[in-house]
Amino acid sequence: MPLLCLSSCEDKGGNFRLEGEFRNMNQAELYLFDPITGRKDTISVSRGRFKYESFSQDTATLMLMFPNYSTMPVFAQKGVTLRLKGDASHLKETELKGSDENDEMTAFRLKAAQMTPPEEKEAAIAFINENPVSPVSAYLLRHYFVDTAEPDYQEAFRLCQTMVKADPHQKYLFPLYNQLRMLQSGSVGMKIPSFAVLDINDKVITNKDLDAPIKVFCLWASWSYESRELVATVRKKRSQNPGKIALVAISIDARQSEGESWVRRDSITNYLISDGRMWRTPLARALGMTAIPSNVIADRNGRIVARDIVKKGDLVKELEKLLEENK
Repeated sequence: MPLLCLSSCEDKGGNFRLEGEFRNMNQAELYLFDPITGRKDTISVSRGRFKYESFSQDTATLMLMFPNYSTMPVFAQKGVTLRLKGDASHLKETELKGSDENDEMTAFRLKAAQMTPPEEKEAAIAFINENPVSPVSAYLLRHYFVDTAEPDYQEAFRLCQTMVKADPHQKYLFPLYNQLRMLQSGSVGMKIPSFAVLDINDKVITNKDLDAPIKVFCLWASWSYESRELVATVRKKRSQNPGKIALVAISIDARQSEGESWVRRDSITNYLISDGRMWRTPLARALGMTAIPSNVIADRNGRIVARDIVKKGDLVKELEKLLEENK
């Protein structure tokens, strides 16, 4: 029997409400964020309870992030109150009830929990083809084919086209469609898109500042040891080969101060991006970086030669190969 349950009831007002209580969670902070707009709110849990309220004009797919950094989708609607009850030690066993979208998502998630990863993807494809106008399909498309360590942009674009064809007026598809076009620009063989971003010292960084023959972009977070280790690996190679490697470390920490604190403590030097926008960090999105850890490597002409090398040994080999080519 599921240990975490969300139920909803109708409210005549225009506000969206989320209330809940946890067992085994006394004091904590949750994050509720919109992956499309980048808006995020902090929800404080005190003595295992919390209340959240926000004005909502339309249906939105939000993500609720728990203290262990796991997430779950919340299909929010104006005038609806969601009530959460659960055990913090069993966050995966969830149910979300009260609307067609949440019922569908719950049924799919519980069914998928019994499948292998390949079977989950096949089930997601089947669901999307059978329900092309459902907001759940948009979430499944992102979850299984875009926001994953091994994205499949070709399949994602095909499924997105199916959804658009079924109903061209689905507003929530526009950002997704545009994102997929953007992600394709971050594929191997393409050039690094033009960018201008502020680093943690409020200095504007552009493509022209990366004048080294090897350019490395790393996505990291202070809570991800694996991602920090890869940043450290690139730093070490850069220090051993002055002028050969340019490193841009992009933080997706929820708070800008978290990324800055770790960076300064670890004595990392330019270029460091930590804007507190999480997955909406513009440069990461432009490069199609959708998972932690993630990286993109480009040559002296700004053309992408490799990406998403997440094993330290493989990253070292790739950098050494490129350094040899640029002797």
